[in-house]
Amino acid sequence: MNIDDVKESEIKGDKLETIFKRQLELIEKYHVIEKANGLLITEDVPVDLDSAKGQQRLKDFAWRVTEELGEAMNCLKNKPWKQTQMETDKEHFVEEIADAFHFFIELCILIGLDAESLTNIYLKKSEVNKFRQRSQY
Repeated sequence: MNIDDVKESEIKGDKLETIFKRQLELIEKYHVIEKANGLLITEDVPVDLDSAKGQQRLKDFAWRVTEELGEAMNCLKNKPWKQTQMETDKEHFVEEIADAFHFFIELCILIGLDAESLTNIYLKKSEVNKFRQRSQY
């Protein structure tokens, strides 16, 4: 099964909050599996940012994001020096980006961010970036 086999869901309410809620449901299901297989570094959600185990779990999820982005990049086969350009498997590329997003949202949850706090931080950082562009920082 892949994303082509699933009908689009109608989202009622805030879309980002819905994404966070669904990812939290996945965390709860995979938590049991990871614990049973001895793969759960720490059970804390959010993790203790000051502990070695908490930091290791965050690094693990950061690498999961990176791995999925790498898989997406593997779909991009065209090189400037190639004489023949290849058609990109766009569906596979987008699915890998969605996988990276899943792990990114889980990383946010693991550090205690919810949809509202992530949005607020994003908007604040956006204002900083706009200021830097205006001031030629």
